[in-house]
Amino acid sequence: MRMILVHGINQQGKSAQVILDEWMPTLRASCAMHGADPLDKLSRIEAAWYGDTLEQLSSAKVKGQAIALGTEDTPDDFDEFSVDALKEMALRMGATESQIDSELSQTAVALGAGLHKKWLKAIARVIETISPARGTLALRVLGQAHAYIRNQHVHDEVNKLVRPLLLDDEPSIVVSHSLGTIVAFSLLREFANSGNPRQCPLFVTLGSPLGIDSVRKGFMKPRVKPENVQRWVNGADPEDFIALRPELTSSNFGSGIENYSDLENGHEDPHSIAGYLSDTRIAKAIVESIY
Repeated sequence: MRMILVHGINQQGKSAQVILDEWMPTLRASCAMHGADPLDKLSRIEAAWYGDTLEQLSSAKVKGQAIALGTEDTPDDFDEFSVDALKEMALRMGATESQIDSELSQTAVALGAGLHKKWLKAIARVIETISPARGTLALRVLGQAHAYIRNQHVHDEVNKLVRPLLLDDEPSIVVSHSLGTIVAFSLLREFANSGNPRQCPLFVTLGSPLGIDSVRKGFMKPRVKPENVQRWVNGADPEDFIALRPELTSSNFGSGIENYSDLENGHEDPHSIAGYLSDTRIAKAIVESIY
């Protein structure tokens, strides 16, 4: 058995080896609490890396300036795709409905730009006053998720980089984070429906945006645990605004998903992969799948 790590956003300029170097010390330490270095029993541990490709091809880039400026050049279908999710993220960051309504009444957009553009700019400006760094992260996640789900070329190019890791017949534990949960879910579904599925004893999704309505609806029904996945464990910090729906429930992804929606990553970065990998329940699930 082997393990595949699938990263999320903001990994441009790195490499598969950097992902391994960043993830493995924490994961190894947390798994070692359940036995004498159980990860050594795996035949190999590999990391996907598609960071540069996704960054270059994303249709909605967020510039380094204030996030409201980053909404100016987004395509109309991105506005429609993301406005509800961004509003929910804003409320989780501490914004209020009255703040958004107030900004909405003052937000002017170009004639014909549409209602979604006005909402997106209003919400972005409210986030500017609360947490511009988190707002940039939220827009980047939504922009890259939009590109991957709505743009077939982006979808194909990213999958082209990750798919080879799953081609081996050896069963694979798949540990994914953030946007990587979307990519991993897409590929596991692909293999499950291919007639030649690759077996996955454990699929781990951490800080996943899969529960966002626009993301979930980007996958054709049935949206359920792929048949080649023996066990699906989903974990989220309740303050992780990227994981808008901390639990992936039977009403949106079918039955058979184990949810841990009370993971604690601290207030500084509730979306942190290091925080997620240090959780003893996530490590226990991985160790159980190895033995």
